[in-house]
Amino acid sequence: MDASRHLQRARELIDRGRPELAESALSDAIDASVQAEDLVMLTRARIALGELLVEQGREDEALPFLQAVVRTEIANGSVDGEVKAAARLLRRIRGIPE
Repeated sequence: MDASRHLQRARELIDRGRPELAESALSDAIDASVQAEDLVMLTRARIALGELLVEQGREDEALPFLQAVVRTEIANGSVDGEVKAAARLLRRIRGIPE
């Protein structure tokens, strides 16, 4: 299964109230993105997993995913929204006002 399908499945699982299964699907999306060398999908999967972990109160586990997103730079701006969202979450986790 490709990364976009894993990501879509994770969203469906979150909508159905199954965050533990969504977490697994997001991990699969990350693995598939790495294998496909797809930086855009990798960034989207990382921010989705980071957000899910933050929502569950697991900020320490979310940090590496959010930090990786913030360090991502693609010249065409295709992940700028994800980078900004990750930066906002990191500031919130650290107690820095927006």
